[in-house]
Formats: sequence, structure tokens, C-alpha cells
Amino acid sequence: MSRKSKPQKTYSGTIDYGDTYQYKDAKYWVYLRKRSSNQPIGKIWQIRIKIKNHPDLRKSSGTESFETAKDKAKEMIFESFYKIETGHKIKSRKFKEVSKDFLDDIANNPKTIPSKLKKFTSKVDNFFNPFFGEYPMESINEKVIYDYKKWRRNYWKSQKDIEYTYVRNGQTITSNKNYLKDKPLSLSSMQKEDSILRQILELGRLSGDISSNKVIKVKSESFKTNRRPSFTNAEWKGVLKASRYRSSEERLWENKKDKSKKTDYINGATLNQRKLLHEFITFMVGSGLRTTEAMNLKWSDITHNEIVEEVGGKFQSVESCKISVSGKSKKRKCDPQPYVREILERVKVRQFEFSRENGFKFAAKKEYVWSDENGNKIDRFNKSFTKLLESCDLLYDDHGEKRVIGSLRHTYGTFRKNLGEVDSYELAIQMGTSPEMINKHYVHSDDYDRSTAVTRVKKSEVSGGKKKKKKVK
Repeated sequence: MSRKSKPQKTYSGTIDYGDTYQYKDAKYWVYLRKRSSNQPIGKIWQIRIKIKNHPDLRKSSGTESFETAKDKAKEMIFESFYKIETGHKIKSRKFKEVSKDFLDDIANNPKTIPSKLKKFTSKVDNFFNPFFGEYPMESINEKVIYDYKKWRRNYWKSQKDIEYTYVRNGQTITSNKNYLKDKPLSLSSMQKEDSILRQILELGRLSGDISSNKVIKVKSESFKTNRRPSFTNAEWKGVLKASRYRSSEERLWENKKDKSKKTDYINGATLNQRKLLHEFITFMVGSGLRTTEAMNLKWSDITHNEIVEEVGGKFQSVESCKISVSGKSKKRKCDPQPYVREILERVKVRQFEFSRENGFKFAAKKEYVWSDENGNKIDRFNKSFTKLLESCDLLYDDHGEKRVIGSLRHTYGTFRKNLGEVDSYELAIQMGTSPEMINKHYVHSDDYDRSTAVTRVKKSEVSGGKKKKKKVK
């Protein structure tokens, strides 16, 4: 038996849902509606379903036949009860709601490093939500993902002006990103974004917003990874030479004695930045830390250590240090080169001097190692490092790959393998990666000198296989 329901108000006036029908434990209505108040009633029947303790379902039947629309409503009710029984939601949430839960899960995970949360949030806010945000999770399929990838490849080209300003340490910074319009989206970047998208879709499946039997493939194009640029020994000496010159006291305006160009001289603040940059790059090549690990390093993470070195056939104890870092969700202790201890001591002494001059507290415990003359944590050295490499014409390697801060870590790996002849397994533990990654990315075939290893022969073969007789006393 059916009964008449009361008209309900909507944005366009009222909708008369007509008779109320019952099927299983659900109520449903089949009705016609207006798209707006000044248009005639449509011909396609609409469906509304109400199941106790669940949100209402509304959907077009896609037909002008009333009886066919009723059959469609019963099918929807049957599917809804099946979803309830299997732990799924009868009304799929929107993508932006699930992506918010995804970011919340990452933020509340104690193993999550800040850089990962920042990177994932940027991808969700800038790309995923603007495209998928209003889509119900259940409606996302491979066609939608295909359309997204076309949109994503042309994203920067579609932006009118990619320039914005922000405040950092009290200064207004203007960032111009218009160069991205002419830069194609790399397959590497797309693959990383695909990985995040898969995780959000999987959360949608686990939360019941996507049917468990629905398969959504996010296909990534395969590509060959480029070698990661580092520095040869000669190139690294050139970088250090340029860095010493740029951070020299002679470069101060107050020490100007000739008619050199204006750009040859700098103020005190710039000199302090360049001195710290010099310490940072030598620290990185001596420790092999990831950039994020180094930037988040605190003085309490550094402890005294002594190592034994062989010098001239004799073993001697050398003062060094140990560094505790939190890498990709894992903690480890690193053994840097002994000279790293001296670098850190110089940085500490300078920071004590700055604390007295500028009136901030410094105890060399919980403070960040890489901080400016006012005690503020430095977020990155990227721009100043790029300018340093430009000054010595080493911004790009022989393969045309641009060198970045991360190239210092790769240089460490190459130097240790080449100069130190360190086993790949031991080096992998030190750098917080796998032996496969060491051999694939951090040891460069054209930088690594194998001449000694491949030409080494046994002494017995050198002497013609004859063994000398031992003298018996």
C-alpha cells in the first residue's frame, strides 16, 4: 500500500514526490521534477530512496517509463542492502572527503616525516582535489583517470600567471613560477603522483566508498631513470675553491680597496649565509645524509665518537662523531668522515657568538644545527647552492643533468666507493638505503675508478708462481 508524501521545499520551490512505495525495509519515491522554477516539468523519472540510519539516495532513472523507473529503484535498494551487509556505504563520499581522511592519517602517524606530509598535501590540494574533488568515489573509473592525466599534463600551461608572494623571516619574497609553463611534466613526477592517487583510492575501498569488487587501475608509463648527477674529485675541488672565494672576508664592502665591479662585494648578512653554505656542503659530502635529514638535524643528535684509522701502515685513534637521523620513516646512526666533527665545532662556535651579539638563547642541545645568525632554522640552501655552482660553471654535469643539493649525497656515495673502497652493503647501511640503490643510483660508472680492482693479480702469479722458501733458524 502506498501513501501520499508531503511536498518538500527545495531551492527551486517545491517538489511533489507523489506516492510513497515500500520495498524490503526501504521507502522510495518515483517522481518528475523541474530543473528550475521557470521551466516545465521534465519527462525523465527521478528516484529517491530512504533507508533507516543511512543518507537518502537520489538518482535519475534515465527513462520516461514509470514502471521501468520503479524496477530501477528496486534494483538500487537491493544493491544498497548488499553494500550494508558487506560493510560498504550506500552513498559514496566525495573524493575530497576521502583525501582529507588520507592526509589526516598521514599527519597522525608518528613515523611520518614533515617533508612527506608537506609533499602529499601539496599534491592533493593543487592537483587531485581541483579535479577529482566533487566526484563520488564510486564514480571514479579509468576513463576519469585518463581525463585527469590529460588535464594534469596541461595544468601549468592553463595558468595565466604563476607568480605569488609570501613572507619569510619578516621579508616579502616574490616567487615566479612561469617557467613551468614551458616545462613538460616528467614521467618520474607523474609516477610519484600515481602512487599517491592509488593510496587514496585504496583508502576509499577500505572505508566502503568504493565497492570491493570494483577494480580501478592507475597505470604509470615506464621510463628509464637518469643517472643522478654528482661531482668528480676535480669538480668538487673547483666548487670548494669558488665557495671559499665567495665566503672570504675580503669580499665585504668595508674591505674594498680597488675599483672592482659592484657584484664582487657583499654585505655582512650575505657573507654569513655564504660561510654557512660552505660548512653545509662540506658537511654533506662528508656525511652522506639526505637533505631533509641534514636540515632537521639538532645538536642533541650529535655525539662524540672515536674511530681507528690506518695511516702509513700504523693504526691510530681519531676523534670523530656519530649522528642520529630519522630518514624515510626509519632511524639510524651514521658515522661521518672525521673532519665533519671539526665542521660542526666551527658552526657551534659561530652560533654561540651570534647568540651573544643578537640576544637569543643558544645551548647547543635542542636547537637546529643549520640556523641563521638570529637563531632561526634554515629551511633550504637550494638557491644559494645554485648560484654557487653557476659562479664556477658546474651547475650541469657532462650529461646535461642539473646538479642540486641532493647531488652532494650522491657525491659522498661515489667518493666512499671510489676512494674508500667501501662495501656496497656497509655503505647502504650508512646511507639508509639498499645495496641495489647504491649500485643503481649512487655509484656512477664513469666516476668510479675500478683500475686497481680489475688489474689486481695474486703475488704468486707476479713472481711466476714460484714460492720463496722460508729460512729455518
